[in-house]
Amino acid sequence: MFSTSSSLVASFTKASEIPQAAGALTVDLEAASQVFDQLLNIPWIRKSINIEPLVDNICSSAAVIKSPEIFMLLPTISLLHEDLSVMKMVLALSIVIVEHLNDTAIKTLKEWWSSMETNIMTKHILMWKNALSFMLRNGLLATHNPGVKFLLEALKYLHRANKRARRTQDVPASTFYVEEINNSVLLLGDVNLWRFWSTREDTEVTPVIFCRYPFVLSLICKMAIFNNNALFTKEIHKLAHRLTVMCPSGTFPDNPESPLAPVFQLTLRRPSLIEDTFRQLGAADHDYFQRELVVQFVEDMKLSLVNKRDFFLHVFEELLAPESEMFMYNDTKTLVWFPAKPRVEEKSYFLFGVLCGMALYNHNIVHLPFPLALFKKMVGVKPSLEDMREFDPVVGGSLRYLLEDYTDDDVEENLDMTFTVIWDDQKVELDPKETGKPVTSFNKKQFVDAYVNLAFNQSAEKVFEEFRRGFFKVCDRNVVELFQPEELRGVMVGKEDYDWDTLKQNTVYDGEYHARHPNIITFWEAFEELTDDQKKSFLLFLTGCDRAPILGMDKIQMKVAVLQNSTELHFPESLTCHFLLLLPIYPSKEMLLARLKEAVAHNRGFWKE
Repeated sequence: MFSTSSSLVASFTKASEIPQAAGALTVDLEAASQVFDQLLNIPWIRKSINIEPLVDNICSSAAVIKSPEIFMLLPTISLLHEDLSVMKMVLALSIVIVEHLNDTAIKTLKEWWSSMETNIMTKHILMWKNALSFMLRNGLLATHNPGVKFLLEALKYLHRANKRARRTQDVPASTFYVEEINNSVLLLGDVNLWRFWSTREDTEVTPVIFCRYPFVLSLICKMAIFNNNALFTKEIHKLAHRLTVMCPSGTFPDNPESPLAPVFQLTLRRPSLIEDTFRQLGAADHDYFQRELVVQFVEDMKLSLVNKRDFFLHVFEELLAPESEMFMYNDTKTLVWFPAKPRVEEKSYFLFGVLCGMALYNHNIVHLPFPLALFKKMVGVKPSLEDMREFDPVVGGSLRYLLEDYTDDDVEENLDMTFTVIWDDQKVELDPKETGKPVTSFNKKQFVDAYVNLAFNQSAEKVFEEFRRGFFKVCDRNVVELFQPEELRGVMVGKEDYDWDTLKQNTVYDGEYHARHPNIITFWEAFEELTDDQKKSFLLFLTGCDRAPILGMDKIQMKVAVLQNSTELHFPESLTCHFLLLLPIYPSKEMLLARLKEAVAHNRGFWKE
């Protein structure tokens, strides 16, 4: 069976009486995978199988290979997932696929890879990924740099195929993550290489740069890259400030006479939050947006990290309220989008983009009730029908039914639909060349695509571009585009996945409080009696955001201390920048619960209304 490519392929060729579409894969990968697993579970058979001659034969005849199906079968053999197979076989196969197969064979493989079921796709991914992990674990990146690049290119083929695939069950993005890249030294060096080669033309000596293959980077890696890049940029501004201060006047004639502050300070009135914010952002040099942000409120001139967190909480709350008139809402008022006919000037969307960028740049989760389409567009991914289904389930569901479930050829007669639609209270012709064009069985996909394009691209193109321009005045586009849309949304907005037990386990206590203190025991008993919404309000009260961090609740370490000089009449208070709960001592659980509910309901803290 394992002697030649043709014999192995022939062993699993589907029965000829089963009709096959032109170009379809003719081998049964599911059957092959099961047979290989069964054979290799028998020790004496496992010892007797030697795939290396087969791989050598494939390598020597790659340019004229007649059975590309062999590349679909080999990754389902568990022997090729072992460390001993990496250097002589898996690495050799990656070179063949990336360098030596002809265009026809590669095109065929791309189609077949996209058609694989989830379990088979996973086996393919793991073969290449395990080989890559082996090389990194054993310090082979420097000595076998081209080989690592071939493995990454093979994985890139599969990643693209996975994105094109239409399956009921997706292969999780985490399947591609290579944990060995989490090494901070390796990651820092890779980011430096990425920066260096971003301004140079690639040559034969261009090294492996993992940032060019973001699908192998875990979310932790991507966040570390983003945060390090932001810190690097802030430090550059601080260094420029120090040099300006140290050098005598006139040394830098292009600089103003007085040194520029290494921070960007907003001085705001709470009752005029949006007005003051937009005025100061609009007047600022755009370079200031990438400096360390400092927020000061005229009602309390003390500078504090609390101010920054409270600023982002309240500015986004006000901007996304209906009264701002900046956005359109879906029917359930749960999601917003950019309007087709803005009621405010376009510059406001630029400044909104700046604020979103500053929130991400300064590590603040904010309230952004947009569909995933927003985050797709920010990283260059085209919105789809799924985004319409999220934003407007009724319209999106109807479009999906028309496209996928309605199979009769009488769309025009039975459904009586036209390319004339209503979007944001405006009548729009999806085909401007033909008013009232009927939807038929032949053009229904064109209709659905045009509707989705109208909603997420065409209708709000100008204001979205202003938003995007503002966002990327703060954040480095190349770094942001490392994220998948779902990851970017999670980093900016958090997630609704609450693990209250983890919050309790991670909590630390200060002063006279400890885990067995009677008031602390009472607090956690009272906390358990809160409703889910009240617990989310408590999280907002504590952290300035009612959503969990994308990496989980264990990223929140609450500290509980006694509120000094307090009595049972006082309410709990919080310092959101430190996740600090200041808890008075109460004589009973009933009183503690009542005071806690009252504090949470009114968000008593350091934002004095």
